[in-house]
Order: sequence, then C-alpha cells, then structure tokens
Amino acid sequence: MEALLIRSHFSLFLASALASLSGVVLFAQDGSSLRRIDPSELHVLSDQSAREALAGKSKLGGARTRLAPAGGSLPLWTYQVRAAQDGQTYTGMIVGTSPTGKQTTTTVPAILVPVILKITQGGVTYIFDPTTADPSCLGSGHSALGLTQSSPLFQNANFTFNGVNVGNTQYSDAMLRGEFWKYIKSSSSAYHLHLSLTTKSALTISVNAGGSGNSTAAVYNLGGGYCGSNTHTNQAGLLGIVDIDTIDNALGNYISANGLNAGQFPFFVIYNSVMSEGSADNLNNCCILGYHNALGNPGQTYGIADFEGRDQTVFSGVSDVAAASHEVNEWVNDPSGGNPTPSWGNIGQVSGCQNNFEVGDPLSGTLFPSVYLNGFTYHLQELAYFSWFYGGASLGAGGKYSDNGTFTGDANLCPPGGTN
Repeated sequence: MEALLIRSHFSLFLASALASLSGVVLFAQDGSSLRRIDPSELHVLSDQSAREALAGKSKLGGARTRLAPAGGSLPLWTYQVRAAQDGQTYTGMIVGTSPTGKQTTTTVPAILVPVILKITQGGVTYIFDPTTADPSCLGSGHSALGLTQSSPLFQNANFTFNGVNVGNTQYSDAMLRGEFWKYIKSSSSAYHLHLSLTTKSALTISVNAGGSGNSTAAVYNLGGGYCGSNTHTNQAGLLGIVDIDTIDNALGNYISANGLNAGQFPFFVIYNSVMSEGSADNLNNCCILGYHNALGNPGQTYGIADFEGRDQTVFSGVSDVAAASHEVNEWVNDPSGGNPTPSWGNIGQVSGCQNNFEVGDPLSGTLFPSVYLNGFTYHLQELAYFSWFYGGASLGAGGKYSDNGTFTGDANLCPPGGTN
C-alpha cells in the first residue's frame, strides 16, 4: 500500500543546500523524476504467495530458529470436520474457545505497531508514515495509525450479517459469531473473542533503493488526481514497494527487541505502500498488501497490512482498513496459516488452487457495507464463512456462506474451483 511524505516542496538543490547548512536531512516529495505507472499495471498477490515467499526465511532476532521470548500462548480451540466436497476429515485450530461449548468471552492482547518506511531513491528520501496526519486523503487531523486504532477492528460497532444482528462488537468477533451462528443464536450471547489494544512505538525501516529502484525497494509515480491532489504537494500519487524479506526480517527483530511473546498478536501497519515477492523494481512481483504468519504451530503469530488512503483508486476494493480486516480475520480463523481444507481456488485473489482456511482470499476486493464509526467511514472486506470451505448446510448467519451474502453456496473443488 502507499505512502506519506513530508509536505514542504523543495527543489533537490535547495533541499541539499539547506541540509548541508543545518546538518538536517530534508525529504523532498516531488515524484516527477520517478517512473510513472498506472494502477492497472498492479495486481494483488495472495497470502499464500506471501507465506511461500517467506517459507524457511522468517526469523526473530536474526536467527532462523529463534522464537520470541517465553510468556504465554494463544487461546486456541481445535475443530474436526468432515468436508462435504470430498468426504475427508480435516482438523485445525481457531483463536478463542469453541462456540459449541459453554458461551464464554476470550481476550487476546493485540499489539499495534506503526511502520515508517524511508526509501531513498535517486538521492531523494520518500517517507511513508502512518503516524503523520494526512488531511488531503484522510480528513483533518486523521492519520492511518489513529484511524486504525479507532476502527471496527479494535472498537465496537453494530454488525448485521445477511439480515441477522450478530451484536455490537469488533469485526473479527462479529465474524466468528456470524460464521458459527447455528451455535451462537443470539446477539446477547456471551460468546466473544476480544482484541485488547496496546500501541507500541514505531518501527522505522530505512532502505537505499539506488538511482531508480532495486531488488530491495522502489518508489513509483502513480500520477496526479489522488485525494484531490497531485504528486507535487503530497504522497498521494506515490507508491512505495519494499520486498517482503526486508519487511519480515524487520518485524521479527522488532518482536524480539521489544519482548513480545506468543500470547500476544503483534500487528504492524504501513501506509500507502506495499510489499513485493522478489525484486521491488519488477512490477510482476507486486503487490502484497498484507500477510499474517506464524513461527511454530502456531507459536509466535503476527501480521501486517497496508492502510490504503486513496479509497479504491489504486487497488480495486481496497480502502483504509480493508486489507487489515482481511489479515486480522485470517489470523483468527487460521493462526498457523496451515489449517487444511479441501482444495479450492480460481476466485477472489487466488489464481490456481490452494487448500487452507483463509477467509479473506476468496473475496479479496469485495467490500462489506461501510461502517461509520468515530467520525470516519470505514471499509471492511467481506469474508468467507467456515461452511464455504468445508461444505454442507451453512452454519452461518442468514444461511449464507459469507458475511454479506456474496457466497450463497459452498466452494467447488479445485480444479475447477469457484463457488456454488
């Protein structure tokens, strides 16, 4: 996802001259010297692609096998289901407690960390900063970090799925209640999974992308018109890309250095910037808007997502916390990233077949009805229910197979994939 740059407009000569006089590094924002691309050249890569790119590479504290400090584990319940599509039995783990037993509330500490990207390219440093207010794109006084904190991911809102009121709660809790509504049955049910939010200090990742971008990072000019502005006044027309290995290594080091542990869910947010699977200067490797990962089974879990400030104008169906809602809900339903399912695919962001319980991937780019909360209109992604993956009569609210009714039947085996 994309970027936020310092808004003062300096020529490179003036910035350089002032910096030499004051000893302060100044950051220009003029993207006119950058390669210009059209959003149509970009495509979204799946979480599966992200995890495959990270396979065997994820590390904490610089050691491939080192895990985060001891200090707890996630509350998990184990399900076992016989899938209607192939008659096979599948077992997996979901965060919280089983909805089929005593209706109880589970709380998990969520650690929110803003990630500031500083990409130096062609002698200019472009800053993509979720902690800085961006009135042009987000409205007066709003930053990506602040809006994430106040979003339905971490604050309560009223949710209705397929005509059924599932309660006043956080989106991931509402999703769990909705997809297992056969057992929840009432908006007043005591069954909940709450994320208790703490925000930590920012992680800054500085990358030198050379003269025109390189394998590690690149900045592109998307042209003008975003958020009613142009590339010469703010970051709205720029796209920052950093390769996923660089990002993931930095996340792991942050988790270790700050003593985070497996009983917590660290979640990192970037702004108007994305990740690549391979060289950042090759658009064929772009774009990963977020991912969740686990070091162990699940061991230390964590996630990251872009806050997209340009409201579906760069990536179709992606605005503000849509990518984050995708990743947080996938973490809840599939914390290890490996809960097995019958093979499904060729739908949403998935090209080809995959066989894991990733509730966001089949509906990537499809938005849930907007939620107005704390003075901002939020865009969440629609999500696929448990019953879509495993088939049979829907356990979900409204008898549908996704939380806004796009899926009215279960998944087809892949190939060919798709949905009934």
